[in-house]
Amino acid sequence: MKVILMQKIERLGEPGQQVDVADGYARNFLLPKQLAVPATPGHMRALAQLKAQSRNREDRAVQEATKLAERLASVVVTLTRRASSDAPAAAAEPAPQAPPADGAAAPAPAAAAPESAEAAAPAFQPAGRLFGSVTSQDVSEALEAQGITVDKKKIQLPEPIKTLGVHRVPVRLHADVVAEVSVTVMPQA
Repeated sequence: MKVILMQKIERLGEPGQQVDVADGYARNFLLPKQLAVPATPGHMRALAQLKAQSRNREDRAVQEATKLAERLASVVVTLTRRASSDAPAAAAEPAPQAPPADGAAAPAPAAAAPESAEAAAPAFQPAGRLFGSVTSQDVSEALEAQGITVDKKKIQLPEPIKTLGVHRVPVRLHADVVAEVSVTVMPQA
């Protein structure tokens, strides 16, 4: 018996596919559970219309996702969070130089040491650690504040952001469309 599948069935086929199955399998399993319909000319025409509607709906979804992706590419999300104030040791003090082994005089330092600690440390240190973290929920709320609605489940953070700085966060808007949002995490003043 020829039937048109309405759902994916393991080892048989995909939705919309016409397959030939045993009469008992069709009558006792596929048709009662509405997993398939008989392959009549009327069902074939209806299937063609359903496929066309599905294709149009999918095309519209891809176009909308592409427009949103272009909009997201130009968006910068800035979040302020409490962070550790101590700078990394390598950035705070230069490493002492060992005298040369051949007994020659050590080279003079190229620049004089800064007079104050504020002059040495930049105002924004991207290597700081956050006391909390920035999650996909936080990014979603920040985008919402800018007038862009994105479900937090579409924001693909492999793990929460725990450092200061600029982070590129992928957002899967559609199966075929992935945008990236720039998230800047700044320390609270």
